[in-house]
Amino acid sequence: MYRNKLVFLFSLCLLTISGFCQKAYYVSTIAGDTSNMYKGLDSNAGWRDGIGSYAKFNGPTGIATDVSGNLYIADTYNNVIRKVNVLFNTVTTIAGDTADIKKGLDSNLGFRNGSNYVAKFSNPLGVCVDKYGNVYVADTYNNVIREILATGGVVSYAGNNTPGYLNGHSAAAEFNLPTSIAIDTAGNIFVADNGNNAIREIVKADTSVITIAGKGPTISGYMNGDTSIAEFYSLYGIALGTNGAVFVSQFDNGVNGIRRLYNGTVTTYAGYATFGFDTLIGTETGYRNGKMDSIGTRSDTVVLFNDPTGIALDSGNVLVADEFNNVIRKVNAKDSVVSTLAGNATPGFMNGWYNDAEFYNPMGLATDSKGNIYVADLGNNLIRKINMQSITGIANISKPVNTLAVYPNPCKDKLNIVSSYNGKADLLDVTGRVIWTNNDFKSPYTLSTSAITPGVYFLRITSQSNSEIRKIEVVK
Repeated sequence: MYRNKLVFLFSLCLLTISGFCQKAYYVSTIAGDTSNMYKGLDSNAGWRDGIGSYAKFNGPTGIATDVSGNLYIADTYNNVIRKVNVLFNTVTTIAGDTADIKKGLDSNLGFRNGSNYVAKFSNPLGVCVDKYGNVYVADTYNNVIREILATGGVVSYAGNNTPGYLNGHSAAAEFNLPTSIAIDTAGNIFVADNGNNAIREIVKADTSVITIAGKGPTISGYMNGDTSIAEFYSLYGIALGTNGAVFVSQFDNGVNGIRRLYNGTVTTYAGYATFGFDTLIGTETGYRNGKMDSIGTRSDTVVLFNDPTGIALDSGNVLVADEFNNVIRKVNAKDSVVSTLAGNATPGFMNGWYNDAEFYNPMGLATDSKGNIYVADLGNNLIRKINMQSITGIANISKPVNTLAVYPNPCKDKLNIVSSYNGKADLLDVTGRVIWTNNDFKSPYTLSTSAITPGVYFLRITSQSNSEIRKIEVVK
């Protein structure tokens, strides 16, 4: 599925000024191992904490940001929850059984509360974070909403590990394959309860679970209208608007669209809109931008999605991870026009400008206060970032000069460092902890490594205009 792209190998490119300037989105990779990307599907899958490019994921899906902009990821096939510290670009595991994970896929799968690394999850898909740093998890195959306490420990927040459809207080409630969750400013949690074809709410005041739209597991459909008659099928993503609106995505064949619950009424917000479910199955999957047609109208210009999953809001606009189209779409809040924000509809991996970048089954989306967009790129086992940058010329691809050299590597007693620029030097361990620093680094430089514990480290040289990292191995 991956294609060999020279432009990826030459990831540092030279911009030639050519008389124009415009704003455009740029896609980069902030976490996940890209060194083995072209060896086949899931060749880079695994579990490993550390500096962004050293870390490994296995099926990242849900993603959320906290008030500081740090990322929290449901690492689904690893059955753990990960955190990306954006300041230091380090990946750590914050909850889930990390002892059994090394035994192989699903070896740590289960249901257990307790301390962070004793707790067990079962293919978690959704995450959200409150203002106090507590992390909530849609533990999908355990049918429970879990809480990772900021003070430490994992508990069941709502649900009782039994698949079902019951409202009630905390453990008395039942869920059935909850996929995504979102939290409002008051701490209420909204759940896309896939197996129950319903949108549920966990009320903060008493952790009671209520159904706010949908008719339950026995009635699936695609019906708009008052919440008492609205029907859903194949719910996945959920996101909250600042005005109290709740947005959900429906991902299965024939119901590919975004619905909105607002003021007690459910409508189709983007995608093919219809009353009546039977006429829709298997008919309206595709990839087409434009403006949503009126309800019930079929035309050759209607907006189409193909498995929309994760959704997020950005300044009122709804962002959609259009999984099988391998793109990120945007529904403009002002005119309801749907456009492609990033990706070229080709499954693969490439960083670059919005229309050159490639994703492979993107699943999760999150935004931060600075306007950055983060993508859990499931098929690539990576965390990607989309941010706005200025294009000040025509991008010409050229092979970068190797500006940082280190030898010998692996090293024992000393490490010789030769860099074409000076600045600050740091040596970090795989957790991102700085074990040596030099704020006035000048090349060439010889670093004594005789007192450093053997292991893998990262040397980072930072100047005013550049930054480069080299992996270092210290041996006995």
